[in-house]
Amino acid sequence: MPELLLALDVGTTTARALLAEAGGAVLASASRPIATLHPGPGRAEQDAEAVLRATLDAARETLAKAGRAPADLAAVGVTSQRASLVVWDRHTGEAAGPMVLWNDLSGSGRAAEMKAAGLFSWPQMPSCKLEAALAAAGPGDWLWGGMESFLVWRLSGGGAHVTDISNAWLSGYYNFAGAWNEPILAWQGLSEAMFPRIVDSCGRMGFCDKAVFGATTPITALIGDQQAGFFAHGGVAAGTWKATFGTSGVIIASTGEAPASPMPTLPPEALAGLGGKPFFCVEGMIITAGAAIDWVAQGLGLFPSTGALLAAAEATPDAGGVAFRPSLQGLGAPHANMDAAGLLAGLHPGVTPAHLARAAVDGVAFRAREIAEAMTPLIGRDAPLGVDGGLAASPVFLQALADALSRPVKRHTVQEATAYGAAMAAGFGAGLLDEAALAQRATYAAVVEPRIGADEAEARYRAWAGKVY
Repeated sequence: MPELLLALDVGTTTARALLAEAGGAVLASASRPIATLHPGPGRAEQDAEAVLRATLDAARETLAKAGRAPADLAAVGVTSQRASLVVWDRHTGEAAGPMVLWNDLSGSGRAAEMKAAGLFSWPQMPSCKLEAALAAAGPGDWLWGGMESFLVWRLSGGGAHVTDISNAWLSGYYNFAGAWNEPILAWQGLSEAMFPRIVDSCGRMGFCDKAVFGATTPITALIGDQQAGFFAHGGVAAGTWKATFGTSGVIIASTGEAPASPMPTLPPEALAGLGGKPFFCVEGMIITAGAAIDWVAQGLGLFPSTGALLAAAEATPDAGGVAFRPSLQGLGAPHANMDAAGLLAGLHPGVTPAHLARAAVDGVAFRAREIAEAMTPLIGRDAPLGVDGGLAASPVFLQALADALSRPVKRHTVQEATAYGAAMAAGFGAGLLDEAALAQRATYAAVVEPRIGADEAEARYRAWAGKVY
């Protein structure tokens, strides 16, 4: 029987499971939607228990589709939205309250206080929101972690309280030397006993509990969602890069075993911990990419669906002078302006919904260009960009992206490449795949070449930027 790998992928809007053979073939997948609550301005929360149920339901459906059982699996890999925050009871495993999401800005004030005290923080990081979550939970014997930690804790029946460097790095509590930051813990009066153990991203880190999962399958990968995609695209070698376009748009470039930063707003981040060694990257985010296109389609009531918007954009050669900046929840890299709002410019009586559709697609592509330009010292000007995610399935978006970047864009064969990467990482962690085999698993269904020259691409970008900045 083939050696089977199950990935559990908890994104911001979807919980997904994917079953693959170590040879790379995808056998089945299933997903469940995740509801987000917005209890106030800048707030974003989810029901952690509901997310857990959705993930396990997706896993059961995936196995059923493939005619397999948990006992048939060689390994499980876990990936999830990074910088989320869950507090749960050490003894019962029950979540003490809602999961606070990465894009929740309720910690902005605390982040400013931490920075004033000389402590590292950022409004999206758990380090400026954990104190409030603990206060809301009240007295108790609490543990905390991101969704990845909570999922593994429950999956293992409380046997493993772990995270990896790619998730720990973005918690705000990591000391960038392999451990939790004692000065921040002391300043907030927190005990390290609440914190997960930091482990390699790949390797045996626990076992599923048979009562929870149906078999004592080893858990051999634990990695952030964007970093998991690197395993789908072939590995973590310096100079490689990839992008995932879904709710957000995230471009990541590997810097290998040495941290590097082309500019202050693209600081070093952890890519993965492998064999006891950290690997690093830089990351640029379009905070609202697919979400911004969804909003233009349905939030403004212009189209019945995002698919209808994309069809209109494909039939429209240009945006008719309209420029859209997709910054509905702040302006990410390389600007790092979280106070920026979305912007439509160049409106005139001749503008049609089709023009707005095209402007939405082009706006995301131009934001990707800004990030790619900032990363040029790391990636050069010729390397194709491997892409995945729901928005990457759109031909009109891929063409707009290739034109904006002035370089080829390669769409991964597996649309759910984050989940696929988590499965391949689990195979790597279980010793079923090596680096050469990972590279062989990266296949592409389409390669889109630019249709315009670099000079025209530059002129189009300058015209857009002149209207939105």
